[in-house]
Amino acid sequence: MSDTEFVADTKTEMQAEPDVGRRDDGFGRRGDGLGGEGEPERSERFSRQLHGLLEISYLVGSVMEIDDILDQIARLTAEMFNTPVCSIYLFGPRREHLTLRASTGLCPELVGTVRSPVGRGLTGYCAQAGEMVVLPDAAKDPRYEPLPGPDEKKYRALIAAPLRIQEDVIGVMIARREDVHEFSPEERTLFEMICKQVAIVIEKSKMYYDKVEAGRLAAISISLSEVAHYIKNLLQGMKGGMYFLDRGLKRGELEEARKGWEVLQRGNRKIASLVENMLNYSREIRLDLQPRDVNSIVYDILRQVDDSAVERRVAIVPETHRDLPMIPMDHDRIYDALLNLVTNAIEAIPPDRDDGLVIVRTRMSPDGRYVEIVVEDNGVGMSPETQKKAFNLFFSTKGDKGSGIGLAVARKVIERHNGRISVNATEGRGAAFLVQMPLHAGARRP
Repeated sequence: MSDTEFVADTKTEMQAEPDVGRRDDGFGRRGDGLGGEGEPERSERFSRQLHGLLEISYLVGSVMEIDDILDQIARLTAEMFNTPVCSIYLFGPRREHLTLRASTGLCPELVGTVRSPVGRGLTGYCAQAGEMVVLPDAAKDPRYEPLPGPDEKKYRALIAAPLRIQEDVIGVMIARREDVHEFSPEERTLFEMICKQVAIVIEKSKMYYDKVEAGRLAAISISLSEVAHYIKNLLQGMKGGMYFLDRGLKRGELEEARKGWEVLQRGNRKIASLVENMLNYSREIRLDLQPRDVNSIVYDILRQVDDSAVERRVAIVPETHRDLPMIPMDHDRIYDALLNLVTNAIEAIPPDRDDGLVIVRTRMSPDGRYVEIVVEDNGVGMSPETQKKAFNLFFSTKGDKGSGIGLAVARKVIERHNGRISVNATEGRGAAFLVQMPLHAGARRP
């Protein structure tokens, strides 16, 4: 709809409204008085819209997976418009059809499977024409093609708008209601505003991940020699273990064979861990975000490392804050990231020390927006130069005993949660790693 048509429609509606004492509130409701709706209703509606737009603006700056961002935008838009269904379709690589990429209110199995050919159906028409489609009862439109599933018959009113980057249409967003409803000019403007934000999110996400991919591949390429050197050292150790295992079996000396077998097992675990970390770093991480208890994860980790801590004569002290809120996390990813921090803290304490101490704290951030996890040790610490490189891929202070991948992977996982990790250390006096995890999945990093 052009600006001229929009103004004309607005004037027509104003002229056709004889009863100035009862006005439409812009969302299909009518009320008494000059303000249309009552003050509480107006305040609630405005608050819902403002909150939704604010949350969507946060997502514009997010580095989450694009599908996760689109899911949240679909949910927020449905809440803002008080509609049961909101869906986002995006073009495929050859632009022959649009695929349902995110939706709230529809059967989850439809996401990724429903395709709308360009020019067919209301979705395809909206994409091809590049213009908004607004229908009080979509089922009566000749272009209407129902989606698979029994729930499709419930939906009547429809508003759809193209997602546009400059002159290119990259997709379509649709909101639907169960009743017959005339969408007001206010609703149309708000919907177009959201669609522009969605397009910005998609373009920014593509640019961000293209940049990340280029940087990741460059880092991996440059560091292949370091990986080869690390694997070579592991294989040398395993070769020695094979020698002792073979000799012990030939001589019938089971203790010698057992020691050789232990060397092989350690080498195998290190290689498996190296390969897994390299895969985690090089591929995109899809998160399974569920409300999780940070303290529960921390205590599980401390139980796992208890034996190695006792062996190295390191005391581990948990200082957890009670009543922390549940936060959206991928349990396994965060578990592995925090386990890496705690293990590093234990190993940072020289084995000849008998006063080794690792403290793991959980708390709320001062502004109340983040849950913080601190892993602090009284080990060898770091120089300022080492701190700058601590999260670099393949950088390690452990020599042949470390791959230099663990902290890089931990940072990637935490940042994928829109969190942040940092280190504060003094050479010879220990180090403290701070992890900040947002209370809400769409929150921006601090």
